[in-house]
Amino acid sequence: MGVHQLSKVIGDHAPKAVKNTEIKSYFGRKVAIDASMSIYQFLIAVRQEGNTLTNADGEFTSHLMGMFYRTIRMIDNGIKPVYVFEGRPPSMKAGELAKRSERRVESTRELAKAEAEDDLEAVEKFTKRLVKVTPQHNEDCKLLLKLMGVPHVNVSDTDVARDSV
Repeated sequence: MGVHQLSKVIGDHAPKAVKNTEIKSYFGRKVAIDASMSIYQFLIAVRQEGNTLTNADGEFTSHLMGMFYRTIRMIDNGIKPVYVFEGRPPSMKAGELAKRSERRVESTRELAKAEAEDDLEAVEKFTKRLVKVTPQHNEDCKLLLKLMGVPHVNVSDTDVARDSV
């Protein structure tokens, strides 16, 4: 579900819990990575001239490029990545999902307004706000990881609840 600005909260309340380390200090370790968050980052950040990367059929590939190169970087540094894919969101997240949906509707309105005013900076900003990780993005990345020989796990809200006890 996530905690808004978790790093800041930890830094403010437990500053000794936060430390910056070089990537090579994780050599030989297995590291779990939130797949959905990574895919979201790649869909927003991996762009060319403001547009997401696509293949010849017009299918998005930004998430695959990002996943590939981030994973290669970890492997090159001796890290053993394990990507964690979450299942359906728990029912307690319904309120947050409704808020996100409302913000998406508002961003769609703002995007249309920015396009009408030919405000390229605002168009880019609101386009990024409309990015959403789809089941297809997840499946694409699972296939990529399988082909790379990199493990991934699927967890449900039941698994998370059980393992948090």
